[in-house]
Amino acid sequence: MNALRHGLAAATIFASDGLASVDDSCVNAMYQRLRQIEVERVKVLNDVHNLSASQELDKLHTAVRRLAALERYSQRSHSKLKKHIF
Repeated sequence: MNALRHGLAAATIFASDGLASVDDSCVNAMYQRLRQIEVERVKVLNDVHNLSASQELDKLHTAVRRLAALERYSQRSHSKLKKHIF
């Protein structure tokens, strides 16, 4: 799965206001990215729950793989956010 294809990739943010504004906007962008990933994760988790009761194993497998990918995206984003904050 590709984070860029799903709209979850990190965007590079440039500002001409100075270093502080770049850091602030970068942290805000990372926080918004984490929120977006969490919203997507909740949607996929709901899909996994609904598909677990059905006989559609291929769709369930795909949903579980997407859930795992979203978890990886979340971990990477959280790690980058921690580096910028501390």
